[in-house]
Amino acid sequence: MNRKIIIDPDYHHLEEYIRAIPERFDDLGKIIHDDRNVLRHHEFGNVGLVIKSYRRIYLPNRIRYTYFYPSKAQRAFDYARLLLEKGFLTPKPIAYIECTTNLLLTHSFFISEYTEFEPLKMIRELPIQEQEELLEELAAFTYRLHLNHIYHGDYSVGNILYKKIDGRFEFSLVDNNRMKFGPVSFSRGVRTMGRLGLPAEQLVSIGKMYGRLWNIDEIVVMERLFHHQKNMRNTNSLKRSGKLLLRKVSPV
Repeated sequence: MNRKIIIDPDYHHLEEYIRAIPERFDDLGKIIHDDRNVLRHHEFGNVGLVIKSYRRIYLPNRIRYTYFYPSKAQRAFDYARLLLEKGFLTPKPIAYIECTTNLLLTHSFFISEYTEFEPLKMIRELPIQEQEELLEELAAFTYRLHLNHIYHGDYSVGNILYKKIDGRFEFSLVDNNRMKFGPVSFSRGVRTMGRLGLPAEQLVSIGKMYGRLWNIDEIVVMERLFHHQKNMRNTNSLKRSGKLLLRKVSPV
């Protein structure tokens, strides 16, 4: 197995630890997410780390990420750097690793600093008034993202983190490998809201706030918002069916 390892200069003191991650991953720290990809939280050298393993890479993507397009791990690393440069929060990127066998990518890892922020899906645990405050500030945050030509392709309650600091909600973005950079129109921006996965009443609230910032009529906002949400559900259903088929015909 060959590997490519890129480490942020601020973390070269962790190089020996990082180089051992492919062999040691299953024994490091504790699992904090286990689905298609696996995330582990580990404290090492007075640094809290999150290590993400992209394991299920099917044959078409092995070819694509080896020869034609940056891997998810590389994009997560590069796009996190871009976000920070543009003044938006994301866990600080530390390194990424790409492992190849027989000249094809087999799996990769992205390492970042651990953050104490909560995922947006925990909003339901907040008092109603704070939920409204959070949604209002999230709408403004999203609008600012789009004004800065940043479009998160997987803008969901699991990939937006929040924390109340000095009486205001701050947001941090994760799972950034599907970001796009360029002008974001209202039509494209409101599509982001349809991806959030919030309950209908919260989706309406944040949609109205986002539309006001664009100076768009509420009726137009709601029509487009729920149209995109419906399309997203249909698309996700098709993707799940396609992935199940890939698992049957491709090696893990």
